Amino acid sequence: MRIFGEILLTLGLAFLWVGGLGMVRFRSPYVRLQVAGVADIGGAALFLLGLILREGWAATGGLTIVLLLFLLFTGPLATHAVAKSAFVRKIRD
Repeated sequence: MRIFGEILLTLGLAFLWVGGLGMVRFRSPYVRLQVAGVADIGGAALFLLGLILREGWAATGGLTIVLLLFLLFTGPLATHAVAKSAFVRKIRD
């Protein structure tokens, strides 16, 4: 399980890095929001699941699950709020 956890940690960090690169690369604010939302949620979820598998349940498993659930619920809400604000202000590409 430890090796699988380290693989998930690496994949999560790679996902976050590619998302950051996409934030710099794309020009449209809506595409940037999509890249940021998907990369943050996916990368953080992979990273936290890898942390649980690597460190074990006893060390930080419960808190990590709570943090993962918090990120899974608030990430899409924040992305939606920013996108709606950009739409209301008529921000275009």
